Amino acid sequence: MESGDVELNEIKTISDQKDMVDGQDAEASVVNSLLPESNNGGKTGTKPKHKNWTSLQKCLSLKEKRSKLIAAFIVIFLITIVIVISVSACYANYDDEDEQFDQTTFILQQKFNGSFQMGTPFSNETQGLSDVQRKVTKLYESSHALGRFFSDAEIFHLGNGSAVVQYKLTFIFPEEKLRNSTLSREIVYNVFRQFLYDQNEDEYNILPSSLEMHTMH
Repeated sequence: MESGDVELNEIKTISDQKDMVDGQDAEASVVNSLLPESNNGGKTGTKPKHKNWTSLQKCLSLKEKRSKLIAAFIVIFLITIVIVISVSACYANYDDEDEQFDQTTFILQQKFNGSFQMGTPFSNETQGLSDVQRKVTKLYESSHALGRFFSDAEIFHLGNGSAVVQYKLTFIFPEEKLRNSTLSREIVYNVFRQFLYDQNEDEYNILPSSLEMHTMH
């Protein structure tokens, strides 16, 4: 074999080897392009496991928060129920000693008299006295402290054209101790005076500063 043929064969062999290497490199490049990158910049054939783990942790954290929130609502609801039941039980078991009085035992009397001045004289004396009497009666009947003991209110006019009116109040009660406590002159007077300060402006206004009250014996 001549030397020229040997060189040609060597050149052809080297060329074939280069083509083989280039083909392998191209195939490797295609495969690598299809594989996702790993954390360190390399290629890997599977997805990173830490992403799935993070998602699982987030899911568990949300479930845990939701469970705690539901538990908190349940606790608040139960506490509210207990408070409502306790308050209701207290009201059900509470007995006002005054409410226990038997009306048939109201045999004692406490009377007061006095006077007050109208803001303006009556235009119609009969009608005016009747309206004032209803006003005073309603006042004491609606009183929480005195309403159960109130019996009667009487209104008297001092004379034609006069703006001064006299009155008499009667209370009945079962026990003597109430005479100097609930039915004392100070309490009965203060209830009347407070009403006069709170009264609405109308035709039959009573002057609060003119109110006088005395205990009748």
